[in-house]
Amino acid sequence: MSNPRRMHPIAGFLRFLKQLKEMIIPIIVFFFIGKGESGLINTLYLIGLGVVIVGLLVTGILHWYRFTYRVEDGELRIEYGVFVRKRRFIPIERIQTIDVTAGIIQRIFGLVKLQVETAGGGKEAEVELTAIKEAEANELRAILTKIPKAPEVLEPEEENKQKPTYQITMKELLVLASTSGGIGFVISAIFAFLSQFAEYVPFEKAFNKVEQYINLSILTYIITLVILFLLISWIIGVLIMALRYANFKVVKRDDELFITRGLIEKRQSTIPLHRIQAIRFTENLIRQPLGYATVLIESAGGSLDKGEELSTVLFPLIKKNQVEQLLKHFVPEYKLSDEINHVPKRSLGRYILKAVIPVIPVIIAVSYFFNPWGYLSLLLLPLTCLLGYLRFRDAGWRIDGEQLTLRFRFIGSKITLLQQKKRIQSFDMKQSSFQRTKKLTSVKTFIKSSVSGKGFQVTDVEDSDGWTMFEWYITKKKES
Repeated sequence: MSNPRRMHPIAGFLRFLKQLKEMIIPIIVFFFIGKGESGLINTLYLIGLGVVIVGLLVTGILHWYRFTYRVEDGELRIEYGVFVRKRRFIPIERIQTIDVTAGIIQRIFGLVKLQVETAGGGKEAEVELTAIKEAEANELRAILTKIPKAPEVLEPEEENKQKPTYQITMKELLVLASTSGGIGFVISAIFAFLSQFAEYVPFEKAFNKVEQYINLSILTYIITLVILFLLISWIIGVLIMALRYANFKVVKRDDELFITRGLIEKRQSTIPLHRIQAIRFTENLIRQPLGYATVLIESAGGSLDKGEELSTVLFPLIKKNQVEQLLKHFVPEYKLSDEINHVPKRSLGRYILKAVIPVIPVIIAVSYFFNPWGYLSLLLLPLTCLLGYLRFRDAGWRIDGEQLTLRFRFIGSKITLLQQKKRIQSFDMKQSSFQRTKKLTSVKTFIKSSVSGKGFQVTDVEDSDGWTMFEWYITKKKES
């Protein structure tokens, strides 16, 4: 692949669609504002709109024509730029993960999108080839990962029966989609969309019409609308998650994990085992009572799941009693144990205070401005006290040979982090004056990630426990 290659011509159209998507709201607002009484003004606005769209299309085509890639002298070399020619040379040894995606348009033309991620490369892919043939993706992947070429990019089915394989069941997919909490994302997206067009959508007129046909009190009417809104948002969230994780499969081959998922848009990620920095075990408030959890990979490269805090989902939904067996097959270096060294009881008050203090100003403000209904915000006090207690109950640590386990609760989710000593970049101990009086301390570890590193912290552990973990960590320095 030493000769410069171009992507498939459809890449120019995909570039146009991407730019159009980024400008769709300004274009629509421009169209609405441009409407006037004068036919001449309307015509001029339409012409201007057409010029913008044609300009985006031409830019997309020029971007495709000027974009070339090749592999030469141990580097992936990219040249691009419509008006200013730019070059990017990436040494093969810096490449962490390679993701392959096939969206609707790519699948129509038998193409795939290939993304190359590097450690410290940021949230975006270092290189993105939006439309290339599967054979080219196989060839490029084989060169960049220095492994034999796989016959299929998106359907790695050969020899799966002889290799460790995990595939999500229909029951697990439905439970995953129903308990994902995706309703929050949907509601945020709806409000963000409506806020752009609030001036043009006749909400008041619509509500008046509905109110004429519904003979209910105003309070019941509002409650009904809220319930319907939440129900519809939940259904949309379930559908989004079901489509995203349909056909989810993990196959281990030699020293790599091949993760594929998606129904409408198929995705594949290749993760070398030596790039794994930690394993994160997550249980949210809904799944924890049901005995389900999600297992994620913290890797030095990128992520197939950008919505998961730049982590890669290894098992979207599994029973907690199955985790140990699956880890043994796929990442045998890591072990999960239920036994944990808890934080001391004298730290309970600090956990509750840290949960309650942030909501006190909110309660005061709401009670003052929305009297008397604002006093209902006082219900937040017992809820935040409960959250503080749960954080206290779940916090802890454990050392197993070369593995450090940290456990804590982030917002509503219980997090268990498994880290190998050799993967920990730094270990911090912090002690405030208040902690010093109670002989408590906070510990924090840092690992590599695709941005600038990630930190994980357990607060208010026994002071002597903090020093135990610190001594365990610095033996790494002494041995090296």
